[in-house]
Amino acid sequence: MAFKALAISAGVVAAGLAIPALFPGAWLSLTLSSFLFGAGILRLYSIQHDCGHYSFFTNRTWNDLLGNLLCLFSGIAHSVLRYNHNLHHQHLGNLDHRDAHEVYVMTRHEYEAAPLSKKLFYRAYRHPITLFLIGPVLIYFVQYRWPRNTLKVSIRDVLLQNIAMFTFWGLIITFLGWWSFYALILGSLLAGSFGIFVVYVGHNFEETYWRQSGDKTAHAAALHGASSLRLGPVVDFVLLNFGFHDLHHLNAKIPCYHLKTCNASIAQDWNNAAIDIRGALSCLKWRLWDEDTNRMIPFPHSLRHDLSLDWRGPAPSAKL
Repeated sequence: MAFKALAISAGVVAAGLAIPALFPGAWLSLTLSSFLFGAGILRLYSIQHDCGHYSFFTNRTWNDLLGNLLCLFSGIAHSVLRYNHNLHHQHLGNLDHRDAHEVYVMTRHEYEAAPLSKKLFYRAYRHPITLFLIGPVLIYFVQYRWPRNTLKVSIRDVLLQNIAMFTFWGLIITFLGWWSFYALILGSLLAGSFGIFVVYVGHNFEETYWRQSGDKTAHAAALHGASSLRLGPVVDFVLLNFGFHDLHHLNAKIPCYHLKTCNASIAQDWNNAAIDIRGALSCLKWRLWDEDTNRMIPFPHSLRHDLSLDWRGPAPSAKL
């Protein structure tokens, strides 16, 4: 099953690179190949992710070898990805370790007490244009070139990954041509945009789980801090079942190619958040964690209201 999933993923990526080489200069072929390459990248990222959990193969060495190879496509050194992602699992739902999560969350009390500059920055950061359009460019071309915790894990791995990836890009240009390279870049950005959306919806739904360190439990965080995306068989194929994120957090040793089957086998006893496409899009309005109601909420008031409060200063206290 593992080799089948890998072979299909490699075939989709190969098709995404081959089509523009066969039809250079054709915008239709570039568009199609970009989507194909992006879909293949998402599948390969799911495989690399499982290699980081040593769950894709039963052999630990094979997981390491494949994970390091796939960094050519994901854009991030495998050892650093594994380290950061395991921190994400360890600190899921922990308000004291929000730096371990892919999308930063402020609480309502923090936002209301923040200066205007911080409110404006956070509003800009949580805007869909930033998250899903600007974000993938910055992550792929800037952040992943020197990812978080590089100094703790391996400077060598990051440098070698960058050299190998740029060399791979050069080989694509030399042997397949510039249009295949364009498909690679556009497909990677499309994959990054959709990947961020999936991760966002995976943890930023209304009734997600956030607690302080002393109140947080790993089991509750796994059950209530991750959603299960029901976006249809095509998306399941593209994500290699990564959308069944709640089950993955409950047991990270289940390989991605078994997640959907495992989810179906326990569906009658599984009461976690199942989110369809409408629910996924509605998650975009949840911006802050409300400590009083233990749920995500939109911004409590408009940007204009924030600006007017900053100019007028705090409201005077009522006299008794």
